[in-house]
Order: sequence, then structure tokens, then C-alpha cells
Amino acid sequence: MNQLIIDDAVERVRAALETGRVDDAISYLNTLHPADRAETFADLETEDQHELLPRMDAESTAEILEELEDEDALAATTHLSSAQLADVLDEMEPDAAADILGDLSPERAASALAEMEEADDVRPLLAYEDDTAGGLMTPEFFALRESMTSQSAIAFLRAREPDAETPYYLYVVDIQDRLVGVLGLRSLIMSSPGVLVSDVMERDIRTVQAGTDQEEVANLMTKYSLLALPVVDADGKLVGVVRSSDIAHVIEEEATEDIHRLSNISSDGGDLGPWSPVRTSVQRRLPWLYINLFTAFLAAWVVSQFEATIAQLAVLAVFQSIVAGQGGNAGTQTLAIMVRGLALGEIEIRDIGPALLREIGIGLVHGVAVGIAVGIGAFLWKGIPFLGVVIGLAMIGNMVAAGMAGTLVPLTLKSLKLDPALASAVLVTTVTDCVGFGLFLGLATAFLPLLKPV
Repeated sequence: MNQLIIDDAVERVRAALETGRVDDAISYLNTLHPADRAETFADLETEDQHELLPRMDAESTAEILEELEDEDALAATTHLSSAQLADVLDEMEPDAAADILGDLSPERAASALAEMEEADDVRPLLAYEDDTAGGLMTPEFFALRESMTSQSAIAFLRAREPDAETPYYLYVVDIQDRLVGVLGLRSLIMSSPGVLVSDVMERDIRTVQAGTDQEEVANLMTKYSLLALPVVDADGKLVGVVRSSDIAHVIEEEATEDIHRLSNISSDGGDLGPWSPVRTSVQRRLPWLYINLFTAFLAAWVVSQFEATIAQLAVLAVFQSIVAGQGGNAGTQTLAIMVRGLALGEIEIRDIGPALLREIGIGLVHGVAVGIAVGIGAFLWKGIPFLGVVIGLAMIGNMVAAGMAGTLVPLTLKSLKLDPALASAVLVTTVTDCVGFGLFLGLATAFLPLLKPV
């Protein structure tokens, strides 16, 4: 549903509420897809949400809360009494209910848990951080015994009546509940009735522990095209399953976090969007501007060492920013490739040598190609033949420095157990600015007598 249709849905709900037709507004909302219903609800004024939510049934409310962003879902719960909230949480997937309970105040969370009927399914999940496999997993899964026959396993599933959203992975555990295999539903159905589950199951299983970071979980499921990923404890016991639907938002969240950090925006406190409060935007962006200001002073100090040279040939001031700017662009390209490679597991710390040599080679090629173009342009513009040579050499050197910095900085931060996207952009830009200014003005100083118009 595009934004125009969402806007129309919002207007229809508002019109019904303005004339006191709350039940009509709810009936219309229930005709929408849960995702569209949640988006329409989120676009309503707080007063309208407060009027609607307490009068909606628990199932519809649960579907809305599951689709809303965490902050919006938390705000929506303020419209519900503890008893209503408990009913809604009972209708939600355990992992989604745990996410909301984890965001509530301790008192309100305890009150809701006390009134929930399915509290035992949710309570264990509260022990895990939201951004871990334990925080993402659901305890609702089907585990077969390896001693079962195909016939008894099928009877077991029929008795449990799996819903349509259940992935068709069946996990096999031993008598101590340790995960020993996985079985596809199709393989089970095609097996002879008397065949043991242990004879048809796959023993090569991808698993994660409950404390595994969500980004690693998402990467693993994406790499191996898994619809579900089992979560085990330190003893190998199956404690939950992360479904593919649970990691869709993780991929978006991690990508957003990396973009913010590459752009020198603090990632603390949730997503920062175009309509975030001005105060929040300033708080999270201003500190990095101060850091950039410090690095700008460092680059300015490098330039200040060549004031006498610039005073003798003012045209140098025109071209110094070209050398530094092109180096910064090249460094950003390398940085983006390296950060993405680290995030996807395509490059490891042990690859630093080959990666560095490769980027140095690419930097040389880029430097020669761009340096020649800039050198020719400088000669045609200012008529100083050797100026083009100086710019070309400085460009080559800065491109190589950009490739080295774009490779070394994120890999070094990763080796120090720091997020490679956190400060990489600031450090790489500092290197390319300082090296670019220093090389260009240093070469110009060395060859100043040759920098004369023809």
C-alpha cells in the first residue's frame, strides 16, 4: 500500500472518529493488512489512538503492536490498562511480547506478567538482550525424538496442529534435549512409516548460542538461506528458534546503524530519521561535528606549514582542495567496501595483508588515471606545465594513502573489538586531507622554481 492510500485510510479513520463512529473506524482498520493497519494507526494523532486502542479486540491490537516500531509500540501501550495489556501480550508471539515487556517500566511489566496466561512462555526470554539470538528467538518450535518412527512423528505433529507460519524444519533432540539433527517436513512425509527419524534426519546443523549478536544471526541465516535457525544453550540443548521473519528488521536496523556511523552520527537512542525531534538530531549529530572540527584544524595546521609557498604562488590554494577531496572520495569508497565486507563476513582480520596490497594497487591505478586528467586540466587552465606534474604525483600518493587508510582503519578497529563503522570515516578523512595537503604543497615547495607559466 503506497503512501497516498495510507493517507486516505488515515482520513477515513479520522472522519469516522470525528462523528463518533468508533466502531466503524475499527471495522475499517480490521479490513487492512496488519502492516498497513499498523502504519495507518501510527499516523493518527495520539488522541485518536487513545480512543481506538482500548476498544479494539486483543488479537487486532496484538497485530498492530507486532508491526509497529519499538518506540511506537511502547507509546501505544500507555492507552491500555494492565489487564488489557496482558490480554494483548497473550495474543502476541512470545519474542514480540518479551520485547514490549523489556521496554516497560519494571512495575508495569511485573503487573502485566502477573495477569498474563502465557507468562511462562515469555518470562525466560526477558533474560536475554534484545539484540541477541535469545532476544529474537521464539520458544515455540517442534522437537522430535530421534527414536520416533516417521509414522509416530507425523501423528505427533497432527496432534500439535502447527500454524501456517511455522517453518517446515523439524528439530530432533536426544533424551537430554540436546539438538542432534534437523528434518524437513517433506522428507518426513516421504519416508516409510517404520523408518526411524534418526535414519532420515540431517546431522550437519547450523546453530547459534543465545548470546550471539543479532547481526551474526542475520548474516548466518542470509548466507545459508535458512528459514529458521535453532538456538542452543552452553550444553547444546535446544532453547528456541529464530525465524526468517524475525531478522528482516534486524537487517534494516544494522544497515541503518552502519550508515549512521559512516556518516558520523551517533547510533545511541534508536533510529534517527528526517522527522526526528530537533533536539534529538542536534544531540546525536553535534558531537561528531566537534570531532570533525578538530580534524579540520589538524589539516589546516598542515596547510599553515606552507604559507610562504602559497604566498609566492597563490594558484596552489586553488588546487590543494582537489587533491585532498579526491583522496577523501577514494578513501570513502574503500571504507564502504571494507565495512560491508566485515559485516557480511567476506573479509577477516587475517586477510589484512592481501587486502592492503590490493587496495594499494587500485590506488596506484586510480591515482595515475585521475592525476593525468587533473594535470592536463591544470595546464590548460593555468598554463603552468610542471604544475600538472606536481598535482599528478600528489594525486597518486594520496590515492594510495586513501586505499591504505580505508583498509587499515576498519580492520584495526575490528581487531580491537570496536565497531569498524564507528570512527572510520573521521580517521580516513583526516589521513587523506593531511596527506593530500602535505604531498601537494610539499612537492610544490620543492619544485617552486619550475612552477612558472609558459
